[in-house]
Amino acid sequence: MYKKILVTSTGEYLDEIIEHTLDLMHGRPMEVIGLYVADTSAPFLTPSKVKQMMVDELKSKGKEILESMGQEFGKANVNFKPMLIEGDPAERIVETAEEENVDVIIMGTGKSKIDKHLLGSVSEKVVHSAPCTVLLIRSKHKPLEQIE
Repeated sequence: MYKKILVTSTGEYLDEIIEHTLDLMHGRPMEVIGLYVADTSAPFLTPSKVKQMMVDELKSKGKEILESMGQEFGKANVNFKPMLIEGDPAERIVETAEEENVDVIIMGTGKSKIDKHLLGSVSEKVVHSAPCTVLLIRSKHKPLEQIE
């Protein structure tokens, strides 16, 4: 059914995302694209040097995450293609899915209700704009009433 999978993560819940991706594959040969989007948005008055430092740090983190993905998928003999790009995460995920003609996007979700309200949700934006099926991996986090 699926031949090309786009897996995206900021590093949170990466193990869960990889586990679900491999489970979905059932040992069948598929291409997996690992995508990390370095979010280039910053508050309006952020100095350009600070903005560049933020992007550089995110790109460095992205390389580490993609290497980790590559190692895990490599253990399962998966054809893995890493991609590190800059921009708005939701927009770039959807664009990449379209350009690469993927069959399914796999990504994590699990922000608290407060975070979603204040920050928005990349996964929610992707679900509403994606050109293909989206599999959201529900992260394990504490319910709001357990947060101190």
